Amino acid sequence: MFRILFLLICLLGNSSISRAQNQTVPPDSSRNKSYRYEETMPVFPGGPSALLKFLSDSMRYPKSALRDQVQGKVFISFLVNPEGRTTDIKVKQGVRADLDAEALRVAQRLTRIQWQPGTQNRRPVTVSYTVPLTFSINNGPGGLAADSLDQLSIPTFLLPVATWTASRGPLPADKGLIYGSCIQRLGFSSGGLPQHVLLVNLTTYKILRLIVKPTMKSRKENEFCVTLPAGSYALYQYYYSYGNDELRKPTNQAGPIAATRYILTVQAGQLNYVGTWDFSVPQQPSFRPDETALQERINPTYRKLGFADAVLAVPK
Repeated sequence: MFRILFLLICLLGNSSISRAQNQTVPPDSSRNKSYRYEETMPVFPGGPSALLKFLSDSMRYPKSALRDQVQGKVFISFLVNPEGRTTDIKVKQGVRADLDAEALRVAQRLTRIQWQPGTQNRRPVTVSYTVPLTFSINNGPGGLAADSLDQLSIPTFLLPVATWTASRGPLPADKGLIYGSCIQRLGFSSGGLPQHVLLVNLTTYKILRLIVKPTMKSRKENEFCVTLPAGSYALYQYYYSYGNDELRKPTNQAGPIAATRYILTVQAGQLNYVGTWDFSVPQQPSFRPDETALQERINPTYRKLGFADAVLAVPK
């Protein structure tokens, strides 16, 4: 969810135009004659607006820059030679490596284009250009700060994370068990439809589907207990019976993902208590510890798990 602005500046003062060599000095009789000097700039097929569209349509904001909320202008320079081909493309003034690389990638596409070359006195010449490509981050839904998760593509079909059953044995060494409860949006009016939360692993950017209200359960609050690979996760979206919410923090603070999303960390080989997730109020999720009440409900079922040794991992 971002806007990439594009400004094209043709720096005529810095234009490099090849000139005729060994010009003949006119005889004295020519001093009374007038000479007309003509110069034209190269023309991109379709004109300046087509050049703008060609470059801006192919730009992709690097996820690392979105994550760090980095913006700025990358100045690209290049030559259009007498044959109308783009050569010598390079970064003249950069911002940082990821933005510079993306701007250079986009500019390299100009090598495919046949320009109408620039001329001097009707002779084709080489002209130098400097183009600033501006990376600018728009706000996300509701005026909240955008981040790299806004660029994720959600698979059409996503299997849910399997529920950890009471009969299971020891935890896998590379995973942690998370447990908590969810207060759903619609209460009894939700019927038997399931509800779930999408989580994003912040190392692999893999999307996981966590069921927080099982099928055929209409009560207001439900428990969940699943295992996840160790690591940090961002809460991405909440899907209830008739819609979905973006899970974002209420402030418009720019910065890393932790400034815009709720984050939880899963420790390997541990029970991780993630609290009560309250989605009852639209666009106002809350996450709070209420472990005592939850343990009273689930201890009879999960007797093999040592809830007293669980670590606190409520999303922040």
